[in-house]
Amino acid sequence: MSWLNRIKQILQLPFKVAFIVIMLLTFKITYSQTYSLQQIVNYAQEYSPEAMRNKTAKENKYWQWRTYKSNYKPQLVLNSTLPSYVNNNIPVIQEDGSIVYQTVNRSQAQLNLSLEQNISLTGSKLFVSTSLSRVDDFNKDNHSYSSSPYYIGLEQPLFSFNQLRWMNRIEPLKYDESLKEYVEDLEWIAYHTTYRFFNLLIAQISNNIAQTNLDNARSLYDLGTEKHTMGKISKNELLQLRFGFVSAQKSLAAASLEQETSQLALGSYTGLQEIESSTLLLPDNIGYFKIDEKKAIEKAMENSRKSVEFKRSILEAKEKLEKARRESGLNASLIVSYGTTNVSEHLPDIYSNAQKMRSVNFGLTIPIVDWGRAKAKKKTANANLRLVEYTVNQEEINFKEEIVSQIEYFRMLRSLIEFTNEGDVTAAERFEIARQRYIAEDISFTEYNIALEEKDRAKQDYITALRNYWTTYYYIRILTLYDFEKEHQLEI
Repeated sequence: MSWLNRIKQILQLPFKVAFIVIMLLTFKITYSQTYSLQQIVNYAQEYSPEAMRNKTAKENKYWQWRTYKSNYKPQLVLNSTLPSYVNNNIPVIQEDGSIVYQTVNRSQAQLNLSLEQNISLTGSKLFVSTSLSRVDDFNKDNHSYSSSPYYIGLEQPLFSFNQLRWMNRIEPLKYDESLKEYVEDLEWIAYHTTYRFFNLLIAQISNNIAQTNLDNARSLYDLGTEKHTMGKISKNELLQLRFGFVSAQKSLAAASLEQETSQLALGSYTGLQEIESSTLLLPDNIGYFKIDEKKAIEKAMENSRKSVEFKRSILEAKEKLEKARRESGLNASLIVSYGTTNVSEHLPDIYSNAQKMRSVNFGLTIPIVDWGRAKAKKKTANANLRLVEYTVNQEEINFKEEIVSQIEYFRMLRSLIEFTNEGDVTAAERFEIARQRYIAEDISFTEYNIALEEKDRAKQDYITALRNYWTTYYYIRILTLYDFEKEHQLEI
């Protein structure tokens, strides 16, 4: 429906109803949402594209954890061959050493059900199984069954690398690291959202300043034109006012473009499309809570992803060294099983009068000559462990130093905000006085421009100090995963 038809319909309504409809339409058109920093941060952490990616990555890590946990639970496995058919001539060695080819025409079906349990402490596997098979000989037109009603066994590697034991030490660290990484990613979203929030806020304020400056420049130029007509100011001073008016127009155009660009950047990152018609509130309610350096380092080493990463890196290097040592020496394996077995032409008979079955297999591998390969592997793994230990030690020192420097910077920013806020108020008052004095012809145009530039710079310095405060605030939360304002650990 076109706007013309809609207006005609409204005019046909009673006066009071038409008035209410017009007011509602006007409100809808002019309505502008107001957002605080915390509101936009909360929205970005929940609905932004980056938040969706982080949630998917977290889910992926969770199922990797579940896959690891399943290695230590009983596994019920069914193996089957249904059936295997052979129709061929096969060589058969006779007693005198000659070979006679015999025609084979038969099929075989087999089922094996096994319950298996890995034991991480020893790296062994315990199993309980049952099997049943049937063979059909089509040449002789008969069939037979064989079965092991039950047998239990143990597979035990000897002197070899125990992968399950090391997984039991490393995988929980990986999962804990992934959980902390998710919380850390949420804080990174808050950090990047804050930076874009202030970019737009600065652009909005700059746009307002540019509009005010343009209005002032237009008023001064109009006033200057009147004074020039009366011969009170020179042509050169009028041209200065004209140049200031043109410069103010250029500044407003640049500020409008910067505002549109900043709106697009914040909207695309947070996923908040209504940001284009929104007004941002200045987050000047800074907290005056204290951050103790010793406590911050302690919380960082307890809570942060980095602290878990340090432990995991050293454990993984030790795992590689252990693997190199075990795989380069004597290796042996022992498989022991005990159960029952039977063969019969009739299926029910194989489960009666079953015979005992015992099996022991012992395997041994001894490297004799490897041309220094095993030694090189062990030396490489040992050197890698020392390198990881040195690297982790240095990274831990750098990590603690970064926490201390950020806390010192955070303290400094609180004082800087007070100074820049006072400078902003003072510069604004000074400019208003300068504007009135210039109108009264008490100061020169140059002095007026200086006051104007100082006013704009003071406002920008204050907003920039606030931006640095909030980005540093979230960065300290990233480093420590701790909220020092409310004094609690950051969790999912």
